Amino acid sequence: MKRIAILSALALLAGCDNDPAVVFEDAGIILPDDPIDLPEGPGRDAVIENCTACHSPSTMLQQPKVSREKWESIVGKMKTLYKAPVDDAAVPAIVDYMVHVQSQPEPGV
Repeated sequence: MKRIAILSALALLAGCDNDPAVVFEDAGIILPDDPIDLPEGPGRDAVIENCTACHSPSTMLQQPKVSREKWESIVGKMKTLYKAPVDDAAVPAIVDYMVHVQSQPEPGV
C-alpha cells in the first residue's frame, strides 16, 4: 500500500516541470501625503528617523493613551516581532516622545 502511494506521488510530481499558470508583475502604489505633522517635543527626531517609514503621523497620534511601560513594550514588539529597523539607542527617545505627546491636551479641548 505504501509503495502505491509513493508511486502515485512521484507520478504527480513528474508533471511539475511546467511553468506556473500565474504570472506576477511588479506593482507600486502611491500613498497620499499625511496632512498632519508631528508636534514638537523631546524625541521627535528619533520618531521621524525610526518610525515614519511605516507609520504616518496621523496613525501615531491616534494611538490610545498608554503608560511609559506599555510604549516600551510596543516599541520592543515593533523591533522583535515586526523586525522594524529601530536603532536601540533611539528607543528611549521614541518612548519619551510618545509619552510626551499623549500627555498634552488635545487641540480645542
